[in-house]
Amino acid sequence: MRIGSALVVLWLLIIAGGFALIGGSSGSPSAESEMGSLSGTVSEGEAKAMEGVAVSARAGGKSYTTSVFTDSQGQYRFPLLESGDYLVWAQAVGYREERRQLKIAGGEERRQDFSLSNRSDFGSQLSGTEWMNSLPENTPEDRRMKRVLRHSCGSCHVMGIVLQNRFDAPGWRVLLQYMERTSSHGILSPTRPPYAVIRHYEEDLVNYLARVRGPQSSSLNYKPMPRATGEATRIVVTEYDIPPVLSHHGSFWSEGTPSSHGAKAAHDVSVDAEGNVWFSDTVNPNRTIGKLDPKTGRVSDYSFPGKDGLAVRSHGIVVDQSGSVWFTNLTEGTLDKFDPRTEKFQRFPLTKGHTVIGGQVVVDSKGYVWGPIEEGATRLNPQTGEYQEFHSPTEGGGSYGITVDAKDQGWFTAMARDFLGKVNPETGKVEEIKFEPLYEGVREQDRKVLNPEGVLGWYASAIYQKGPRRPGADRRGTTVWSAQNWEGLLAKVDINTLKVTEYLLHHRDSQPYAVVVDKNHMVWINLMNSDRVARFDPFKEKFTEFPLPSIGTETRHVEVDDRTDPPTVWLPYYRTNKIARIQFR
Repeated sequence: MRIGSALVVLWLLIIAGGFALIGGSSGSPSAESEMGSLSGTVSEGEAKAMEGVAVSARAGGKSYTTSVFTDSQGQYRFPLLESGDYLVWAQAVGYREERRQLKIAGGEERRQDFSLSNRSDFGSQLSGTEWMNSLPENTPEDRRMKRVLRHSCGSCHVMGIVLQNRFDAPGWRVLLQYMERTSSHGILSPTRPPYAVIRHYEEDLVNYLARVRGPQSSSLNYKPMPRATGEATRIVVTEYDIPPVLSHHGSFWSEGTPSSHGAKAAHDVSVDAEGNVWFSDTVNPNRTIGKLDPKTGRVSDYSFPGKDGLAVRSHGIVVDQSGSVWFTNLTEGTLDKFDPRTEKFQRFPLTKGHTVIGGQVVVDSKGYVWGPIEEGATRLNPQTGEYQEFHSPTEGGGSYGITVDAKDQGWFTAMARDFLGKVNPETGKVEEIKFEPLYEGVREQDRKVLNPEGVLGWYASAIYQKGPRRPGADRRGTTVWSAQNWEGLLAKVDINTLKVTEYLLHHRDSQPYAVVVDKNHMVWINLMNSDRVARFDPFKEKFTEFPLPSIGTETRHVEVDDRTDPPTVWLPYYRTNKIARIQFR
């Protein structure tokens, strides 16, 4: 390398804020000389600088997109990018998106400014949270029906896919009658009992939706969330495509929230010691789990055939201390293992009388593998293949998420009963930590919505429920945290005193889903409805929300890689078949 070229590269490394290698760079010295810099400003018209605008760049032939956000001066700067031809675009809610085709050459700095103009009807750009924020709240009945909508229709999918449409009353009725007999994976079961909540409120919902989102209804007063500011803009987001790659993938907000048809290929993620990202797949008949190599963007598929010859479906996934990959086998209801060294799967079948397993999977410090069962939790001894079950005193708990704390005690959520279950594996005792219902604004008849068995449903809930979904424990501390999905709350439980403290997120309709705690005790929550991820500082008791550069992501899991400093955050996009990496400048 010539001295002049070396100095240019060194200068670019410095101004890039320490992010020398992002996306698919090889990291070799020869590659650095083939990388260039891209920066510029984004303004409203010709004058006003815009903070928090997403600017994205994608090279031709690559399977990943890199995005950054503008600072308080409207300036953006990418980390070093490989040389090549790029599509670069800037977008903000309420403004027309701008796209540019440009070439980035090695050792050079390229500048591209954007000037965004206002857009009058920008409903297609709204996240699910922003759609819900925009619904009328002028009367007690408006507020009540908004709550009914949230609890009836907001558990299985983001609200943008619903509210970006307009239908008359018969149209909304058809959709509701389809949904009340459909699983969370979109499978219609005509013979199954309908969800009691949806059936109970069907006429109210039909009339309400026809009024606020009917063909003749007046336009809503859109209420976008504030754009990111300050620290929340100092991130670099790399979004990797997971096959099958969708034509409507959420990268361009003006196209609206994507359909999930053909998606749902990445439910959970876990990072191994080499930095590979393992992901579960709930629907693909040819893939049980997958591996993403962030250095190249390459995705490898691994198929574990079931009895029908198709790949079994997976849901939760985790890498254990030895590097083995554990996953919940949705097809057979077991906890199974994949060895990356031999590329072999191992079944751990249930013995007679044991309950099928679903949802999350976690590994404790002793190597035991935990998963939720219908009314409690199970623990697998990988050495013997024996499952040990722990049952909740309350029937019909609807367990979904699970974690283990610093003492290797198991904690599971009971969505349908609004409590956390605490398992002492030494004594087998299960305690229930109940969350107080939210009865404010709830009518007496709203308290009586039950299915024939007297158990509230997982996917459509009574409007006073909170819906604890996926918990996360501080393995270096004394707390367990739960995302209260239906009411936009984060709950903290002291593992010793069982004291409960709840914190309201910035937006009640953000649908917090999963929780993970990093090595610095920071609590990370994916906001399924908001296209954002939140960080909660337990010392300052403060939330910070970091934006994602795609719309309709429908994230259902969040993972942190504690090997980096600060930790790296990973998010699977369930609706758009992507995995996102968030790095902090």
